[in-house]
Amino acid sequence: MRILLTNDDGYRASGINAVYNALSNLGHEVVIVAPERNSSGAGQSISVYSPISITHVSEHIYFVSSTPADSVRLGLQVVYGTVDNYPDLIISGINLGENIGEDVFYSGTVGAAREGVIHGIASLAFSTPGTEFHHLDCAARVVCDLVERLANKPDLLESPFIWNINIPNKPYDKILGFEATELGMRPMHKPLEKQITPRGEIIYWQGDTSQALTANIGTDIALSLKLNTVSITPLEMLPTDYSQMPIINALTT
Repeated sequence: MRILLTNDDGYRASGINAVYNALSNLGHEVVIVAPERNSSGAGQSISVYSPISITHVSEHIYFVSSTPADSVRLGLQVVYGTVDNYPDLIISGINLGENIGEDVFYSGTVGAAREGVIHGIASLAFSTPGTEFHHLDCAARVVCDLVERLANKPDLLESPFIWNINIPNKPYDKILGFEATELGMRPMHKPLEKQITPRGEIIYWQGDTSQALTANIGTDIALSLKLNTVSITPLEMLPTDYSQMPIINALTT
């Protein structure tokens, strides 16, 4: 299978390189096109007012001077070139730090996968919780497991889709399998943290994500609390709220 591999942690991040090595060892044709620097929180943003460059690092590795979404765009248009030469699958990650619930609106990892779907390619976004990888080889093995299942059912890749996948940061034999989930919702983020610089300027840091103590069964947040099952959440590309259509029509006619 031909795979475009990207992320939001930067092309030198351990997560993306572990996946690259694992998939390549299985015989997949993998090309890394990822941001030059960490772009966490970039969502699906693109560079509009600044030019973008792409640098060829080695035979199968490139970095882009912009966001994860731009990395996908340049990867497809510059590295692969034409639509009939596009890869079979786009993988984003493995991201260090889970992407659950409302994270999908901010995540550069998920944003890169969304960009892939816009271009008509099935895309997977992988994350794992924590501030460091304890079992990165195990997480990469989970990625390979899912890719191999898709490779055995190539008809599934004919229509683009996006799956947001969170892998427990645990040994492989402690992971209980996969489960389809829906997005949950955590309490509101903690307030911005105010600081004063040595020059007397007021600045603000983003507050930490509030932690959910409970969650509805069947959500990605519920599985993240159990820490033993891979959650796969299928995301819609066009988030129209059809329940509001009759309300708008009644209000405006």
